Amino acid sequence: MFALIDCNNFFVSCERTLDKSLEGQAVVVLSNNDGCVVSRSNEAKALGIPMGAPVFKYKELFAKYKVKSFSAKFELYNFRSQQVMKIASSYALDFEIYSIDELFLDFHGFKYFDLNSYAEEIRDKILKESLIPTSIGIAPTKTLCKVANRIVKKFPDRFNGVYILDTPEKIEKALKWLDIEDVWGIGRRLSVKMKDFGVYKAYDLLQKPETWVRKIMGIHGVRMINELKGIRQLELDSPSKKKSICVSRSFMQMLTNKEDVRERIETFSMYCAEKLRKQETCCKTICVFVQTNRFRKDLPEYRNAISVVLPNPSNSSITIAKIANEIFEKLFLEGFHYKKAGIIVSDFVPENERLINLFEKDVQNKHLPVMKALDRLNRKYGKDKIRLGSMNGKNTFGRAQLSEEYQQFLKNNILPEASYRFH
Repeated sequence: MFALIDCNNFFVSCERTLDKSLEGQAVVVLSNNDGCVVSRSNEAKALGIPMGAPVFKYKELFAKYKVKSFSAKFELYNFRSQQVMKIASSYALDFEIYSIDELFLDFHGFKYFDLNSYAEEIRDKILKESLIPTSIGIAPTKTLCKVANRIVKKFPDRFNGVYILDTPEKIEKALKWLDIEDVWGIGRRLSVKMKDFGVYKAYDLLQKPETWVRKIMGIHGVRMINELKGIRQLELDSPSKKKSICVSRSFMQMLTNKEDVRERIETFSMYCAEKLRKQETCCKTICVFVQTNRFRKDLPEYRNAISVVLPNPSNSSITIAKIANEIFEKLFLEGFHYKKAGIIVSDFVPENERLINLFEKDVQNKHLPVMKALDRLNRKYGKDKIRLGSMNGKNTFGRAQLSEEYQQFLKNNILPEASYRFH
């Protein structure tokens, strides 16, 4: 059996750990630059606020029903996520961190355990130590775990945060209840196509012949069918090193000053280099891009990107920031209002397997000890405490609605960076 542990309305739940008075109130958390809703409490969902709702369209509703809105606090969410993952993973020999608020546990070999009581114990410990409520779905396959977890969230009063799909009868009943668009891996576009062929529920998909499934969905569809039948197809994944890293942000206000945009590019370069060193790789290609606001039809539009191949692979913040700045000089045009910029590094090689160009000066070995020391200091004292001179130290995203409780939380806690990679 597998178990899927999912944090309930995770960002909102994190906000409630700072302010207990938010319990029972309509609460939403906003995206970077406070643009749209990315997390909602159950009370906010009941008011009809959809995920991704643009804030400017719902201001009157927020005011009418006294909806509490908060800027995203990613440092806090990462901190709480690590707490939850550490507690939950201690209950199984093997696990997979699927996202910031979800992880799978492998319960194979737990034949003589009372899994319901065991899962309730996990929930209680997570709630007690991290203050985050969770839902746990248990089933023979990962896909059915998703189904079980959805049932827990749909009927919270009927189950104590845990539901187990452990018999063919339960699985059949669940699949007859589950809408096809809610099946893990289907998605909105494919669900429309499914409905054209009379597939409205997950159970309807099981009635189709394998040749039809293979034609519509390929081998992925065949695996999905087996997973829904309770035949294990998907194993727990091990974290893999990224093949490219992108750091980009939409600016809270459009920027016209060249130096303001340049500083953002160099800051993003620093973050890319940190991530490269964390997975002990170097990049060979750097791409920088800038763009204006495509929704502002009253302003001239401009977007462009330039890539450069490095003569020697590097993960030095100094080197990457220098190259990114040279690219930026070619990209930037006066007279435009820039809304977004970013940097992408790719073509990775292991840090200890670099092939260098004999005709180009290599400064990697000179910079590496400094970069390692910089990383250690930032891990110890907090993000961006030590940085390049060109960085102003401000957040790379705008956040206007930070509470006093959060400011106090930051003073009292040095928040570590994530020690894992999400799939």
